[in-house]
Amino acid sequence: MTQSARHLAATLLYLLPSIGLFFALTEIFGFRQELAALCSLIAAMLGAEAHAAISRSKERKAVRKELQELTSLAAGLSRDLDDAADKIVELEARFERETNERMERIFSEIRVVENLVKRLAETRNFGVSPSASAKSQLAEESTLPPPHPAMRLEDMDDEALLDTIRHSLETNRVDLYLQPVVRLPQRKITYYEGLSRLRTESGEIIMPRDYMRVAEPAGMMPTVDNILLFRCIQVVRKLAQRNSKAGVFCNISAFSLLDEEFFPQFIEYMQHNTDLAQHLIFEFSQATVNGAGPVELASLDALAALGFRFSMDQVTNLRFDPAALHDRNFRFIKVSAKTLLEAPHAAGDIHAADLKELLKRNGIQLIIDKIEQEREVVDLLEYDIDAGQGFLFGEPRPVRESVLRDEPKPEAKAASRTESRHPAIPLAAD
Repeated sequence: MTQSARHLAATLLYLLPSIGLFFALTEIFGFRQELAALCSLIAAMLGAEAHAAISRSKERKAVRKELQELTSLAAGLSRDLDDAADKIVELEARFERETNERMERIFSEIRVVENLVKRLAETRNFGVSPSASAKSQLAEESTLPPPHPAMRLEDMDDEALLDTIRHSLETNRVDLYLQPVVRLPQRKITYYEGLSRLRTESGEIIMPRDYMRVAEPAGMMPTVDNILLFRCIQVVRKLAQRNSKAGVFCNISAFSLLDEEFFPQFIEYMQHNTDLAQHLIFEFSQATVNGAGPVELASLDALAALGFRFSMDQVTNLRFDPAALHDRNFRFIKVSAKTLLEAPHAAGDIHAADLKELLKRNGIQLIIDKIEQEREVVDLLEYDIDAGQGFLFGEPRPVRESVLRDEPKPEAKAASRTESRHPAIPLAAD
């Protein structure tokens, strides 16, 4: 039934009593029919007006309800607009903050690179500050052929090797190699160790044991550490995108900790990369840790204050204080399989069987490295060792520009140590 039909029906319902009143007055009192009709008409009009008033009241209520709903919707819309405006302001502030952080990081990297270039120039001249003409000569020499192109590494004396190392640094022939650290017994990769390798013009690999011997006295190790740090940070950012728990151990020499020019810039650079603190672990040898003086300890404290953790490797004896190391923010200790399984126990040494549990109580994880044979794994599992590193689980492999490969197969055997022939670990390009 339509709205008009409903109103007509309601009007008739109001008219029926008026018609009945007309006949009743005529019959009972004998009124004149004209007067009775007039009374009935008045009554009908009053009834119709009353009905219209009721209808208007209902309409007003409906309109009032609709207005209330519209008012509520308008208030909700206003709140949404205010929230959107607040979010826009927040996004603008966040964008500005992130932009400033990126710019600061870029400027920090530029300063580090400038320092690297300066160092290379100084080491080429053995610490003598070059004049303007000498600087021009350096720029020309950077395009010259390698100093000893036909000489093999084993035939080089220290001076020739130093020239070759310097040329490798100048021509960016510094490669980052990654070796996996696995969880035992599953052999699932949990960390990587970043290792630097220099390459000659002919492609020969200069191992750390070879270049550190001549690079340290020449003051080149901070330059090598700096380049390694850049590469490690790039790898860490890629790993963090794939696995939030992934981490890379990055080696730093004692010379870098003592370098008054390098280390402040290094700290400034790391201040703009504190988001990597959970993924980047700085590694120092036991000799460096044991021989640390006030300057080295202050350098360690500066890194620890930024949230970075440390690892101690090249452990030659089990004579150290886990609690003191933990206080210095050391969270990892690497001991070789041979040291743990075969080294004689001397007075003051921690017993091999107690080492893991003692370190665990002090918040330090034990990693056994230089594992090369399956029988060593069996012996280590008797000590409840749950982290290992070595050629058995994966050789150090150079990083390349593509996605990092998945973990190595558990059945991989100890392979050849000729690292120049190792297939590359790809790293996703930016």
